[in-house]
Amino acid sequence: MKIAVDGMGGDNAPKEIIEGVYKALDEFPDLAVQLYGHQEKMQPFLKEHERLEIIHCEEVIEGTDDPVRAVRRKKILRW
Repeated sequence: MKIAVDGMGGDNAPKEIIEGVYKALDEFPDLAVQLYGHQEKMQPFLKEHERLEIIHCEEVIEGTDDPVRAVRRKKILRW
């Protein structure tokens, strides 16, 4: 199963989010994760894992953004 995770959302992000991703990867051998977030901010907490794909995102969808317009206009970069 492949899941997408917002590495920048939540309390104590990205550290706590990334630690949770690695715990899930250790517990579930059939799991693959796409981790979305700002590469530089996440880098200190990242380590190589064959089932983890990092998707670099520089733009942020703010709470005040119109969701449909934000998804259509803001970009992601695949690493």
